[in-house]
Amino acid sequence: MKHLRFSTARQVIDAFPNLDGEFSGYNLDLEPFAFIDALLAQGGARKAMMFCAFVLPRREAVQWLSLALRQRPQPPSGAEANLLGLVDDWLKKPIEFTRRAALDAGMDDPDKGAFAWAALAAGWSGGSLSPNPEHPVPPPPHLTGHAVNVGLTLLVAGLPMARQVGGMEDLVGDAVALLRRGGS
Repeated sequence: MKHLRFSTARQVIDAFPNLDGEFSGYNLDLEPFAFIDALLAQGGARKAMMFCAFVLPRREAVQWLSLALRQRPQPPSGAEANLLGLVDDWLKKPIEFTRRAALDAGMDDPDKGAFAWAALAAGWSGGSLSPNPEHPVPPPPHLTGHAVNVGLTLLVAGLPMARQVGGMEDLVGDAVALLRRGGS
């Protein structure tokens, strides 16, 4: 099992202040796997999915969303396939050129569906938000997790209502598997 960068749920919440309040009332002193299990046991599949988007390292979080989009029953449209291709390019070769291409495509996508959020997640993983290299603007640390969470939420929203909770639980299982084996 890969060493987790956080030893408690509280450390995750402290690292990403945008999550403050999302998990009030839960035992934040649990280690991440136990915390995810507790969320699921309490009917908190949506919260467990959100937590996974932040506890995973950025690259693995983007990989998780990419894998989820590939498992979607309907094939991607041409624009969706293009966005997913840019995400895959970045996953294979996480350099500035591939990151910037994914960011620009995600920003330019008029629909802002789950595939655009995957491109944004890759684009917000590092580098600069500014197109001007003379004035770099690093993305806030929470943006990749936020984009992954939004992309997964949109993906699940496309499922029949009776299948949504199970879909989130399946996604959480996939995230836990990524955490346990360290990605790829």
